[in-house]
Amino acid sequence: MDQIRDSIYYEQLARVARLKANASDDPFLARRLREAAVKHEQKARKLKRAEQASE
Repeated sequence: MDQIRDSIYYEQLARVARLKANASDDPFLARRLREAAVKHEQKARKLKRAEQASE
């Protein structure tokens, strides 16, 4: 069964990635996690626009 992945899902992924980045002692890992958070936030905004357009 496919998981439903909406904007809230990607917002949560971004939030968790930022929390892990803040908790990390490795600066390189923290940067990669923040980059991933930005990508998740962009995906969430894209999905929100699509959801609003379909309403």
